Amino acid sequence: MLRRVWTVGSLWLAAVVCAQAPPTAYLRTPSSQQLEWHRLEYYAFIHFGPNTFTDEEWGISQSTPDVFSPTALDTDQWAKSFSDAGMAGMILTAKHHDGMALWDTQTTTYKIANGNWARDRIANGFSADVVQLAAASAKKYGIKFGIYLSPWDIHRDLAMPKLNLAGTIYDEPQIFGDDTEGDYNTLYAQQLTELVTMKLSDGSPIEVSELWLDGNSGSATVQTFNWTDFRNIIREYQPEAIMWGHQGVDARWVGNEDGVTVATNWHTISRTQDETHYSGEELQTGVRDGIYWTPAEADARLRGGWFYHSNEKSKTSDTLMSMYLQSVGRSVNLLLDVPPDTTGQVPVADADILLQFKAQRDAFLNRTLLTSKLVINASSVRGGNYTLFGPANVLDDKNDTYWAINDNERTGWLEVDLGGVHTVGAFITQEHIALGQRIGGYAIDALVKGTYKTLVAGTSLGYKRIDGLATPVDTSRIRLRVTQANAAPLINSFQVLGL
Repeated sequence: MLRRVWTVGSLWLAAVVCAQAPPTAYLRTPSSQQLEWHRLEYYAFIHFGPNTFTDEEWGISQSTPDVFSPTALDTDQWAKSFSDAGMAGMILTAKHHDGMALWDTQTTTYKIANGNWARDRIANGFSADVVQLAAASAKKYGIKFGIYLSPWDIHRDLAMPKLNLAGTIYDEPQIFGDDTEGDYNTLYAQQLTELVTMKLSDGSPIEVSELWLDGNSGSATVQTFNWTDFRNIIREYQPEAIMWGHQGVDARWVGNEDGVTVATNWHTISRTQDETHYSGEELQTGVRDGIYWTPAEADARLRGGWFYHSNEKSKTSDTLMSMYLQSVGRSVNLLLDVPPDTTGQVPVADADILLQFKAQRDAFLNRTLLTSKLVINASSVRGGNYTLFGPANVLDDKNDTYWAINDNERTGWLEVDLGGVHTVGAFITQEHIALGQRIGGYAIDALVKGTYKTLVAGTSLGYKRIDGLATPVDTSRIRLRVTQANAAPLINSFQVLGL
């Protein structure tokens, strides 16, 4: 029988090993709110406003608020539909490019509150503040609530004609543009402040998870935005909110509106919203070891347009699944637009597609093979401390544990015995990004007929990678290899999906 003999020296050595310090942060790391945002992964965009009723996308017609007339508005139906579909939240267009406000703002007459629908609703004892209603519904169904507030405002842009509004109370000063007499930044800051300080009908403060400050414009008018002031307002009143912009502050555009990204994606970039804009291609990839942690969000449409149009068809569950694997499966959050129709509700057929997509997604993701009971080995363990840094940590389903190796190592491997032969179809791998994005190359191998065969070869890892196989493989052993890293790699989670 083998017996371990402990001496004073060995006890001292064991104490040193157990006291091995955790890895230090590598360059840029996510804030606590950014880390929480990464974990949302998939949520809804809601384009709703005058365009819903004029069959437009940008509201160039500049119709009066009377055009806004949902016949059966139900924001609870929105939130329940998204919650049932496994979406973590919803972001509403409080003001799109047309400039018409969906809340009772004091900054403009161009708001739905001045239309017939709102007056009739209020007369019957109901609220007509769509932003407040949507925020309350999100809270009721346990999902996050975000706000889109368009910086470009056609209603205030002199270059955009407004024939329908001439001589009405909506014929307001044209202050959008650096050369105008007014200060559009002040108006925008007031609108932003109203939204982030809004209270629900029960008096509780609104909770905003994300502010979407779209940089798009269809006008030649030059308007320099005071992004610093806007950021400060958000930080003061909604410190936990993510500020989305073309390139930040907290999250960036993915570079297209198709809900996908390229295979290599870095969570960092090296420019702020105030600096020269990156191209779409540059935003997809990001900048390795960049100056700012500004992860990408992929926005996409369920239908052909952002707003509801009756002649458009919705994407299929298969299409959404492909989109998901090319966004969330590549470490990028997916923001899927699901526009309400002229009734003010998400069309039943669209809600059904979301449920079909959830069922398909769940069926794929729930085919897990790895459990904490399986035997897992590693090329090395940081300081020999298997409790804090051992390979079993990747199987414990915890966000704050990880497998780590020593600081002087840049490559390594994990090997899992599946406990028998299984048919394998996909892998989910997560880097411990709380301490930075380090890994620039990884591979996944399967033991086939006594020899390891490489099934996946990837570059950046990041928050989460889902790698599917075109052809499933029968195997009893899987190996994850880190083939390149700029600092000692940290793996938070590894999972194998069967069939």
